[in-house]
Amino acid sequence: MQAELEKCGFKVSTDTRKSVSGSIYFALKGTTFDGNKFVHEAIEKGALGAVTDDSKIVGNNIFYVENVLKTLQAVAKEYRKSFTIPIIAIGGSNGKTTSKELIREVLNTKYTVHATAESLNNHIGVPLSILSMDKNSDIGLFEVGANHPQEHLELLDILDPTIVVITNNGLDHLEGFKSPLGVRKANKEIYDWALSNNREAFVNKDHQDLLEDSEGLERIFYPTYALEITGSMPLVIKLGGKEYTTNITGDYNVENIQLALSVGTHFEINPKQALEAISRYLPSSKRSQLVKINGINFIIDCYNANPTSMQLALTSFLQSAKHPRGVVLGDMLELGSYSGEEHKKVVDYVSKQNLDCTVFIGNDFKKVLEKNFFTYQWFPDPDKAKQWFKEQNFDGFTFLLKGSRGIKVEKILDP
Repeated sequence: MQAELEKCGFKVSTDTRKSVSGSIYFALKGTTFDGNKFVHEAIEKGALGAVTDDSKIVGNNIFYVENVLKTLQAVAKEYRKSFTIPIIAIGGSNGKTTSKELIREVLNTKYTVHATAESLNNHIGVPLSILSMDKNSDIGLFEVGANHPQEHLELLDILDPTIVVITNNGLDHLEGFKSPLGVRKANKEIYDWALSNNREAFVNKDHQDLLEDSEGLERIFYPTYALEITGSMPLVIKLGGKEYTTNITGDYNVENIQLALSVGTHFEINPKQALEAISRYLPSSKRSQLVKINGINFIIDCYNANPTSMQLALTSFLQSAKHPRGVVLGDMLELGSYSGEEHKKVVDYVSKQNLDCTVFIGNDFKKVLEKNFFTYQWFPDPDKAKQWFKEQNFDGFTFLLKGSRGIKVEKILDP
């Protein structure tokens, strides 16, 4: 198999619905799919070889292994060794993807940067991201995510970054991490790995928990620039007397911008050039997007949600959005035993705010709404909410859309 991998330049594939020509196909398995069923299809579509853990599947250039995923990870780890460039790993509870995107925009002004596509930050996504890195890359920029203890360590062992970042500690994946302290301990794995491997870390000096957890590391502190917020929808930043209008919303994104500026400075990119690059960035993937549809402004920030990011989004929205204004909030998933308590906190907070329309979606919110007596709408799913939404007249409104990925709050915008 090594010869075939070298022949195709370590080009790999895992989905026959996309192009597999000239690649080595890895037959991954999950709870709802089995890539082994498509091995022969991959070969027929031009794959140079296929890796399977089903000994019954035989043929030319079909390679049997005991565990396809572990083989993919091993291949990625070996490919990573062929690079001597800076490799940055970004972890943390909130802001990983936006930080990665902004850093990429800044570094692209001077370097050829390979960055994680979308949110490919788990045990499958990280190896695939590594294997898609072009040999001509000057810097590698990777997102690492986890939903259970020790997962960060497994990813870092594969990626072997030269620089690490933890954006913050929040209340994400409480179902897997068990508690807020569990979240912090899981994120600290990134610092612990860096300390054991003599790596550098960008550390936000305004977060006491990050300062404590990163002690002993070679640290690059940020923020280092006195940014002033002069507008929120979209976010407008002022530095040195000049304003920079971005295409993102949310005052909380200033931390992500500060990180991008500091990384840029580390790689000898001046802040003016960096902020100009950030201003050109167009958000996607339902993160901090401001769009106008049929006379209604929507802040689409519903790629994911946890109690921390939900509160940040609500606070920023309430500080900046003018009337008439409303919120459409979907359940926050993967909170385990904290679900009821955290959904109740959101409902209690929202009930005290001056909103012109409040919509909740999902059964977790329903459980805590039954004892509340403020005006709101509740729907079991976004399809039902969409039907109601289209019957209303919200001309001139501004809405915040926020919820976990599994809820798909943005579907209320579908035609």
